[in-house]
Amino acid sequence: MYDIIGDIHGHADQLEKLLRKMGYEKNGKGYLHPERTAVFVGDFIDRGPKIRETLKIVRDMTENGKALAVMGNHEYNAMCYNTKNEKGEYLRKRSDNNINQHLATIEQFGNYEAEWQSYLEWFHTLPLYLDLNEIRIVHACWDNDNIEILGDRNTISPDFLQELNSEKHCKSSSLFWAADECIKGREEKIPEGYKFYDKHKKERDEMRVRWYLNMSELNYEDFYMEEIAELRGKKVDTENLKKKSYYLESEKPVFCGHYWFDGIPKTEKKNVACVDYSIGTGGKLTAYRWSGEKELSDENFIWVNAKGD
Repeated sequence: MYDIIGDIHGHADQLEKLLRKMGYEKNGKGYLHPERTAVFVGDFIDRGPKIRETLKIVRDMTENGKALAVMGNHEYNAMCYNTKNEKGEYLRKRSDNNINQHLATIEQFGNYEAEWQSYLEWFHTLPLYLDLNEIRIVHACWDNDNIEILGDRNTISPDFLQELNSEKHCKSSSLFWAADECIKGREEKIPEGYKFYDKHKKERDEMRVRWYLNMSELNYEDFYMEEIAELRGKKVDTENLKKKSYYLESEKPVFCGHYWFDGIPKTEKKNVACVDYSIGTGGKLTAYRWSGEKELSDENFIWVNAKGD
């Protein structure tokens, strides 16, 4: 039995509150439950006020066999931000936007460099996905073709990190995109003539999509993660998609985070659930309590609010 916990983003107080609410108790080896295992979907760092404390809770639980965890895009970005290539250039540019994304982490580890380096090393051990007996866990997107392409390369070792960011692979090879979609999700082009601005007010020509739905049956507002008003009511043009596959109802349940959902947590379909409900922007820290069911249920979500409960 598993408790799948969503993106935390440095909100250690809410994490401890959620763990206690689910019956986990703290001892000398961290939080544990007599019958259940916690599973973290990544994005432990950035934004929140207690990033060091969050990382300690999660790593203690995983290293003591009381929890499992996968890598989030924020952990991956942090590795790139702190790693240089053979030319001496950082794999992730230290632009104003990127600095701002990592600023809370940078500031909170300002006097703890050795501790931060130990966490960066730990990030290299986090799997991109977990394929357990009856459920699957990934930070952003499960795609069977991507899993096959990755093969046994399910962690981002230092060498693999350099390879993915090399001229040969970066944003060009199937191997790069297989890893990228696991942690950042699938994106598709916006139809020509339409515009979309992301949360940083930057114009984009691609948008995250609901990779688990049959796009041939959808309008754009149901396919894209964010709405373009001018496309409302228009059918998705599947001919121009990079990928037409989606997560079939016959597959075992899969859990992800990443998408900053809001409102009351609910399943996306009978075998897909997202547990990211925007704790990083004042929403909920959410978990799904899975106890063997083949069809997921809205009743199995549990959460604590960023403020109060």
